[in-house]
Amino acid sequence: MNTATLALLDQADAAVNESLNAFRTFAHRTGGTYGSSRPGPIAEHFLAQLHNGIHSDTIGFCPHLSPTAPEPSFWAPWASGKIRCKNCMNRAHERIKNTPENHRCDRCRRRTITMHTNGVQLPAVVLDIPGRPLSLPPVAVTYGLCPPCKQLDQTAA
Repeated sequence: MNTATLALLDQADAAVNESLNAFRTFAHRTGGTYGSSRPGPIAEHFLAQLHNGIHSDTIGFCPHLSPTAPEPSFWAPWASGKIRCKNCMNRAHERIKNTPENHRCDRCRRRTITMHTNGVQLPAVVLDIPGRPLSLPPVAVTYGLCPPCKQLDQTAA
């Protein structure tokens, strides 16, 4: 393995760790819990939606993300057109703050006062392509569920 690929692997590893730390911080700040568990059927549905969107070109990447400099990235069903860098995702969150969308379940679309924030972390991928290694960033898939959908997801998992 060449030095460029090794350097990209190190950057990808650092991006994954930074993303996981952001998950921990967010969980702590919102009173939630952080842990490792098998994704429930709702998470699997959103992961399939992300996968299909990337492969059909209906989900793109924020222009700030680079295949040669991996950094944490984010995707949410309520802003599903792009995988975003941290700053662009923060701006997307600001746009829905204090709007009805901020209290809408990402699965059933019901309005709710109590929202359960959930997430799934996808790892970075490094491709050792001759001449120029490339990477896909780690992607934090985040979504909010109303209490009945959260219960459904936990029961089925």
